[in-house]
Amino acid sequence: MNPEQLVQQDIRTARRRATQRVTLVGAVVNLLLSVVKIAVGYWARSQALIADGIHSLSDLGSDLLIWWAAHHAAQGPDAEHPYGHGRYETAATLGLSAILGLVAGGIIFDAAERLLDAERLWQPAVPALYAALASVLAKEALYWYTIVVARRIRSGMLKANAWHHRSDAISSVVVLIGVGGTLLGYSWLDAAAAIVVGLMIAKVAWDLGWSAMQELVDTALEEEKVAQIRQVTEAVHGVRSLHMLRTRRQGHEALADVHVLVEPWVSVSEGHMISIAVEQAIKNAVD
Repeated sequence: MNPEQLVQQDIRTARRRATQRVTLVGAVVNLLLSVVKIAVGYWARSQALIADGIHSLSDLGSDLLIWWAAHHAAQGPDAEHPYGHGRYETAATLGLSAILGLVAGGIIFDAAERLLDAERLWQPAVPALYAALASVLAKEALYWYTIVVARRIRSGMLKANAWHHRSDAISSVVVLIGVGGTLLGYSWLDAAAAIVVGLMIAKVAWDLGWSAMQELVDTALEEEKVAQIRQVTEAVHGVRSLHMLRTRRQGHEALADVHVLVEPWVSVSEGHMISIAVEQAIKNAVD
């Protein structure tokens, strides 16, 4: 490996370790929360709390996916993957989206059935409130821990998981409202809260899936990023014009194919040095 490749490999290794450390903490918390919420939900007769516990269980599944993706994404380019393994992050995000979509559908269907049949409605007890409050605090703490690391290592996959934690915290707030309302005499509110939780999970599933699909079909970078790359390229000494610029994402990385025109009397070696100058200018100017 040349020095630049060694630096890139060190970066990938550091990202993998940071991602797996955050994911391990999240997995332990999600396992504890899912067991507590489902158990208390059954004992305290709260359908919304059980739905929230299933949401936390799906978080545990996503943590396993991310652990797997982080391990593979940290590997450098090889003969079979000349552009690297960044798309493993994208595949994991798409898989997480599918899992969440199925979870959301099951929660909404079951809660709607109970809502339409008054005899099947549950009457939750006070312990369900305490479990929901504990979930709000734990998941909000997980969100901030995960989002800080995601921003530091620029991981879209980890950022998606952070927002998954935040959605779980919000869904627990909905559970608090549902259980509290039912205790005050609104017997339908717990089932209604479960439906709201299901819809929130479905929204997160759609957002994650759409983002992953955009990356898989090689959607270009944002217009302002493309304009910045074009501007930086044309400002390099020796570049006469920009012939072609194509961009796309791959995990935490952005890839760009650039063709520049130089003056016809420039030698091949000088033209090569201009291309290297363009590459370095773009890397230095664009995050």
